[in-house]
Amino acid sequence: MRTALFLATGLLLAASIVFAADREGAKIFAAPPAGVIQPQAAAIEIVSKDDATQIAAVIKAVIAAGFTDAAGATLYAGKIAVTAKVNPEGLPPLPTSASNMQMTDPKSKKTTYQFQFDGLHAKLADGSWIFGLSHHFKPGKEDSVDVKHAAEVKVADLTATAAAEHPLDVEKGAAKWLEALDPASRPRAAAALKVFAPVTMQLHVNQEEFVPAMVVLDRAGWSDAEVAAVCVADSRSRQFWQLRAWTGAAPPYDPTGEYDHFKKEEADWTQAHPKFTPEAPAVALRRGLFRWCRGQLMVEAPEDALLPLDKAAACAKAMVDPGDPQGYAAKIDALLAGAKLPVGAPEKADLVARLQSWEARPRRPRMIVGGGGPQADGSVSISTSFVAPVASYTPEKKDLDALIALLGDERPSRFFDFNGPRTVGDNALRAVAMLLEADPRKLAGQSVDKPWTASERKAAATAVQKWWTMHRKEHVEK
Repeated sequence: MRTALFLATGLLLAASIVFAADREGAKIFAAPPAGVIQPQAAAIEIVSKDDATQIAAVIKAVIAAGFTDAAGATLYAGKIAVTAKVNPEGLPPLPTSASNMQMTDPKSKKTTYQFQFDGLHAKLADGSWIFGLSHHFKPGKEDSVDVKHAAEVKVADLTATAAAEHPLDVEKGAAKWLEALDPASRPRAAAALKVFAPVTMQLHVNQEEFVPAMVVLDRAGWSDAEVAAVCVADSRSRQFWQLRAWTGAAPPYDPTGEYDHFKKEEADWTQAHPKFTPEAPAVALRRGLFRWCRGQLMVEAPEDALLPLDKAAACAKAMVDPGDPQGYAAKIDALLAGAKLPVGAPEKADLVARLQSWEARPRRPRMIVGGGGPQADGSVSISTSFVAPVASYTPEKKDLDALIALLGDERPSRFFDFNGPRTVGDNALRAVAMLLEADPRKLAGQSVDKPWTASERKAAATAVQKWWTMHRKEHVEK
């Protein structure tokens, strides 16, 4: 890994940039300059030796925890096609939302699925693949991966190749973006952008993929991968929610899902930070990896993730702040426990089991294609169905007493939100709020803007339960 990279650059202090990204590749669109160029004559160190050492330690830790290792991998960028054959009783190994063709064969009961992925891909040393930095797949004997429409990435030449094919004039293209940073941070951010932005375009990597892309590229041997950590820090510095998770108290819980008070908190933060100051690159990378690995625990189905649940949890826990002052390791354990609960509770499951499986998000239908095997005339039938799990619970008035009794329950559930895992008690509070059409804590005269901790959950449960004994009749008999 290169420990330092120097670039001379100049900065425009007024222009405009839109840094957009999609699955067709990251793109930078620049408006004409609207200000005056103020040259920065001195060479700029993008990544210091200390930064490089700390970044290397973060990557080493996440790989040791189980992040998919791209050491010795062959990288590809662009569109690839994957063909997989699935037994009648099996499920597609990759998301059916990415499948553009399904086929049955008169000579086989298996269904053939073809999938397409765009982005950065890696054929790993063990023969398995990373597709689009989002999915892990090891082809079987009857499966295939077609890379004819993708370009092999030569990591040794990546910086120069990307700069030649996607040149970026920082002075004309990124001034407005950089102007939002504090002045001391701009030169390094500009130099990093000049290196990394062309690479994101070359590799079809979007902003949400910077973090896993950096780990993959570093392990695959790209000598300038550490520059990406500076861009990650730049991007994170502008994101209220990403920073608040590490700097603020535990947020309150709003069972109605409105969180109106956060609008003011974000507005206050924006006003208090007219210019953004990035975290240290290694800190930004580590926290970005925590966020990304935690997200792997929140996917709808295993085929939607790059990492299996246990490895995602281990990687996330390896990326917490020193000493874990936010208590995130315990939250990851709770999130993992919730992710392992059944998506749909059995038909006659009790209320606790139904609350444990009750999610807040809508589920996308999954396509299942099957065939009836060869017919007498040699033809083959094909059937397509779209399956989505039914919600495990629908709040009912008859459950109010039981729900209120469960308000302090700490058992895990599949319900999560921006703050991570929610408990059975949190889900019960959500159900009660729906039934009463109000946050029951407000009805009980309780504060609703305190940090939502285990002790606050218990205190709120006690207060609402006491209030319920006095007001039950007026709500149950409405």
